[in-house]
Amino acid sequence: MMFIRRSLILYLTLFITHVFCFHFKNDKILTNVWSGTQQFPTVLVGKNNDNYYYVNVSFGTPGQLQQLALDTSNPYSWVLSGTDNSQCSNHTECDETTLYMVNESSTSVDINAGKFYSLEFIEGINVNGTAVSDVMLFPNISVLTNSVNSDDVNPFSRVIRNSTTNVTFTNNYLKISQPYFLNVNESSNLLTGVLGLGGIITYPGNAIDYRNFDSDQFYFMKSLVDANIIESAGYSLWLNSDPTSVETTLSGSILNDNSGRLIFGAVDPTLFSDTLVQFDMIPFMDSSTGVASTGYPILPMGPIYITNSNKDTLNMTSKDYLEPVLIDSSFIGSYLPVSTIIQIAIPIGANYVESLDRWLVRCDVGTVGAHIDFTFDEVTIKVPLQHLLTTTFDATSNETMHFSDGQAACFLKLYANSYIGFNVLGESFLRNAYLAVDLNGNTVALGQANSPDDIYDAESTTMGVATSSQSTSVQSSSTSTSTVAAIRSGYIPYAKHKVYNDTSLTLYPASVSVQSSYIPGQYTATVFSNGIVTAPVRSFYETSRTSTTTRASSTQFNSLSINMSSVTASRTVNAASNKRVQPPTIYTHISEIPSFAFMSTLLVMITVGFLI
Repeated sequence: MMFIRRSLILYLTLFITHVFCFHFKNDKILTNVWSGTQQFPTVLVGKNNDNYYYVNVSFGTPGQLQQLALDTSNPYSWVLSGTDNSQCSNHTECDETTLYMVNESSTSVDINAGKFYSLEFIEGINVNGTAVSDVMLFPNISVLTNSVNSDDVNPFSRVIRNSTTNVTFTNNYLKISQPYFLNVNESSNLLTGVLGLGGIITYPGNAIDYRNFDSDQFYFMKSLVDANIIESAGYSLWLNSDPTSVETTLSGSILNDNSGRLIFGAVDPTLFSDTLVQFDMIPFMDSSTGVASTGYPILPMGPIYITNSNKDTLNMTSKDYLEPVLIDSSFIGSYLPVSTIIQIAIPIGANYVESLDRWLVRCDVGTVGAHIDFTFDEVTIKVPLQHLLTTTFDATSNETMHFSDGQAACFLKLYANSYIGFNVLGESFLRNAYLAVDLNGNTVALGQANSPDDIYDAESTTMGVATSSQSTSVQSSSTSTSTVAAIRSGYIPYAKHKVYNDTSLTLYPASVSVQSSYIPGQYTATVFSNGIVTAPVRSFYETSRTSTTTRASSTQFNSLSINMSSVTASRTVNAASNKRVQPPTIYTHISEIPSFAFMSTLLVMITVGFLI
């Protein structure tokens, strides 16, 4: 009898322990600790006609659907207020279907009533508004799991309630009540709502400093942790199904709702190829206070190369080049040293037009198989040249700039970093990279993004379950036996962690300029009153250079060629109009630091041309 009683007590103890471990493990993570199964919400990412990547989010009761632009460098989320017309010029400059009407929601709550937030971010985005709490719902949710058992996903539904947040998480939607966000009635440089995916910002004396936000509910990623959706603040981003091209932009609409995936709390190894390398976030230094913030995805960028269809490679920088760069999804273009842009412009035949403050190049250069290679230690992100081009189509005149041979002219989506004071890689880069971010551990991992065809092949052979080893020497290549794995503080699955001890790797913003740095005359073009753009003749045949590379095997060559359908040494453009493209608004709080004087050596560096 005593044996039976003890057995019964032991059984009940194990049962209670099982129940509590399943439902309440640290009150943090939706995990069955006995089986190790986890579910990760995945959001469909689209692209709007302004070239911003967005996710659909519904706010309020009844729901008001918003398109929120993804912002990898800013931790705060906001919507555009529909009750104030000033920021949208009486709504004519905004899509009225994505404006938030706070008074029409029965679940909206004013937070810190009477307090007004005026935020100026380092990338030049400015917003003014008030804080609101309301129901937040992601309608386009799919579920990834680290289990090979499909029953763990379909059907799937859980409701979690705690003292902070009520959450409903299914394989169709993710609903959170009541996170905090800003109801913005005035904004500049980004007329859209934003989903903030950045880390905590330390910026003493500035309104964006984390100490001005008295609740963790202002941090969207932290809200997911508190709501038991993910174990640690982190996400991964894949955008390689983006179909945008020069041809699609000519149609006047690039809107699509299937450009990629945003995965909360996990890494999917089928979305990247070869190596995934993890870096500590490089600090951003506030020069006025001497305080550094590690909340930004700033990484150590190595040499930049150009590669043709024959896989011949030429260094656009130097073999020892190493500079901090901000990875920011809110930038359509990328910002690099003007010397690097000139080096890229030479082989592709691009010319700088001062009146437009842009570089022009033949659109068909994007069809020859060349790509720009951005290196980050062991990983190289290859960006097809066509992804760095955008149309010169002017909707007001229904005209596109053309060269004299009838070939369309395109803008190069590269800008001098002197505009904002530091290097930035934006949309063109991110659509070719797989980005994984651990906000708790202040680390970022990069890998070359797989194409949809690559993913289909990988998913058709995927088997097994990934381990959750905390070792930083995890094999980084995605294999047929790998599956989705959770991001944890200080740990990104499948990534090789690289640590740089160079204390000089801090992003110190330099002085800014409203115009691009000096461009040598042989690389410029002129727009005349009759709409003709003429560039000086320069030869692409007599220059040569020997290239050294930091890669495992050095490649030497006397010349590289990019074969075009036609060859011309002079450039003449039929301009649709002499329309000035305004330079971006400059962040006014960046302290001035004298810029590096490189022009004395620039002409020595430029000694090579590609046959066009």
